[in-house]
Amino acid sequence: MRTLAAGTAALLLVLAWALLATTSPAPAEGGAVLASDKVPEAYRDLVNQAGTTCEGITPGIIAAQVSQESGWDPDAASPAGAQGISQFMPATWATSGGDHNGDGTADVWDPADAIPSQAAYMCALLAAVDAATADGTLPDGSDRVALALAAYNAGLGAVLDHGGIPPYPETQHYVEVIQASAADYETTTGSGAADGDIDAAISWARSIADDDTNTYVWGGEGPTGWDCSGLTRAFMARLGVSVEHKADAQARDPQGTTIDSLEQARPGDLLFWGDSGYYHHVAIYTGAGQMISADSEATGINDEPIWGTVTLIRRLT
Repeated sequence: MRTLAAGTAALLLVLAWALLATTSPAPAEGGAVLASDKVPEAYRDLVNQAGTTCEGITPGIIAAQVSQESGWDPDAASPAGAQGISQFMPATWATSGGDHNGDGTADVWDPADAIPSQAAYMCALLAAVDAATADGTLPDGSDRVALALAAYNAGLGAVLDHGGIPPYPETQHYVEVIQASAADYETTTGSGAADGDIDAAISWARSIADDDTNTYVWGGEGPTGWDCSGLTRAFMARLGVSVEHKADAQARDPQGTTIDSLEQARPGDLLFWGDSGYYHHVAIYTGAGQMISADSEATGINDEPIWGTVTLIRRLT
């Protein structure tokens, strides 16, 4: 039974990763859910981004999980061998860890890699739980997030073996504490993105452009290295909206509306360069003909006048 479940778990995770690669989370409804002041300031942006990776995994879940795993210590190491702020076992990191800050290394000790990897792995586990429920391996009506949390702690195979949360005191306590405390780690803004939320997000983006320690890094999505769509993805995450890390994908995102001209654009809209075949650059409109843009390795990240010809404007809030 355990051998069968282990094989089933591996197959479900492979299928889950494939599903996640071709789908996007649903747009946030009823206001933006963001990390609260209980999340250490150094990690709020990472938690906000991570909490929009897929439906069901919120900033509060991610933050409560990190708190339980490591107490926000990026150098944490467990006697069992788990490593870093998100406490990945080396074997799991080898298959599920990623280079999310674009520095060329997937580093389990770097929160900018570990927290996004934690979210991606949780989303893969959630998709695997859904698949196992659909095929009858797990019972209908189960708490899918609780099962994904249990799988993070004890392994997906253990969840499948026991048809639910395994009868391990550590795992049961882990799930209970995270679900009970998740709400303490998040706050909800008003319905949609209010002007104050957008102003705060623009102020954050402007602080990125104004800080010389932040650089343009191809594929980067923070905390100090960004490319154009990595910066706009983080900007939108602060408004509770999840978008892909690719300018062309953001241009085609079904959320929101297309704006006809710059005269009708509002601060917080996304500006695109390219054409209907391929959009190659994206920036944040800040009003009065200005934008914040991660331009290139040569010119960096800038708060600047709009250059070139904007060919598409999208409002995703």
